[in-house]
Order: sequence, then C-alpha cells, then structure tokens
Amino acid sequence: MKSLFIVLFAMMMLNSCGQKPTISTATQVHIGKMKLTGDKEIDNQIINLTKSMENYMNEANPSYTQSDIDSCASILVDYTVNIYKTQSKQEGMETVKSAILKLNALNDKCQESLIETGEREQIAEIIILASHKMKYNSMDDDITEEWREW
Repeated sequence: MKSLFIVLFAMMMLNSCGQKPTISTATQVHIGKMKLTGDKEIDNQIINLTKSMENYMNEANPSYTQSDIDSCASILVDYTVNIYKTQSKQEGMETVKSAILKLNALNDKCQESLIETGEREQIAEIIILASHKMKYNSMDDDITEEWREW
C-alpha cells in the first residue's frame, strides 16, 4: 500500500507540473488480481466500473462472467498505459481504435450484455480522459464514437 501511495504521489506531481502523463511498466501497480495504470483518477474510474459490473452480475444473470469483467478492465488499463507512451495524436488515435475494437469483440462475446448504457458512458469517459491528458482532444470530443458498437 505504501508503494501505491508513492507511485500515485509521483504521478500527481508530474501531472501538476503541466507535463503529459507518462507511465512505464515499472509504475504499474496491482490491487488484488487487478493491474492498474498508476494514474489515480483513471484507476478509480476503472475500479468503479468493475464494481458496478460485478454488482449487476451478482444481482442478475447476465451473459458475462468475472473473467469478462477482468478482460474489460485489462483492455482499459492497457489502453491507458499505451496511450501515455504515444508521441502523436495520430498514434494516440490508433491506440483508441485498437482498444475500442477489443471492447467491441468482448461485448460481442458477451451477447452485448457487458457494455450497457451506464458502462458505455463510464468506458467512453476513461478513454476520452486518458487521451485528453495527452492533449489529443477535449473532454467534449467523443473519440470512441467512430469505432464503437456499444
């Protein structure tokens, strides 16, 4: 837990200096089985998304499993880590497209039940926020719309 605090503090300091965020594999952390990005704001959003999906899974009988929820979180973590490594908007948008296509396939596998309206909004916000932190778009620009099927 102490190392998580140090990583998150370092990330906040970098972000507060007006620099683009950078995350190396050395700064990735794990909580339980979940790999996180090291970006506190995005990690909190991913955790909230997975909790919401898990709560629904426990209350209803959707066509997805814990493994599907973990895959969704992993796609979002990988996306965030990868977009923070990009050097241009064009490279960033390729990273967005790749993540969206993976999420489309995962949602297809789950008979369109994994990503419903609420999840769509949360996932889009995570993707838009990470790209916005790289100064590739505004927060009002839905960069997911071109490729997403959910």
